[in-house]
Amino acid sequence: MTITELYDQLCDKDFQDHYTGNLFFPAYMYMYDAQKEYEIDKEILDIKNRLHRPNHYLDVMVIDLFEAFCTYLKQEKFGKSNKFDFYIANELSKPKAVQKSLEKDAYDIRFLNFLDARIKEHFKNANTYEVAYVFLKGFGNTFPYIRTSRFMNNFEKFIKGYKLIMFYP
Repeated sequence: MTITELYDQLCDKDFQDHYTGNLFFPAYMYMYDAQKEYEIDKEILDIKNRLHRPNHYLDVMVIDLFEAFCTYLKQEKFGKSNKFDFYIANELSKPKAVQKSLEKDAYDIRFLNFLDARIKEHFKNANTYEVAYVFLKGFGNTFPYIRTSRFMNNFEKFIKGYKLIMFYP
């Protein structure tokens, strides 16, 4: 599927209904060539802006999973600091322990709740626009800590009232 075909699909009123979907599941994955990462980032923002126009009135939320994970780790207290700073300070001296901890944090229910709360807050502030989609990008930057299939297995119970479009290289 091309970006143009994806946009056309997202414009379809029947597809925008979160109760409909292929296999009755409101999450979809758009795969692309990793070498086109920056191009796809621009296209994601372009699609978001075009869907926001008056002919669609859709408020699309875009979440960069890497940035969200870093923000989550920075707010998680760990001793006198936070997890993000702790991991940075220890990643060279204890790389395997840090990697194991990051992988654990990536699927922790607190991180999933953090993402869910951000999405719900976005819905609450959408005003007169309908929120039909949440775009999730950044999987390439979170590898190997967050793997798309495992993330989806853990996050699927939170997807209610919208369709999740995951962009994955």
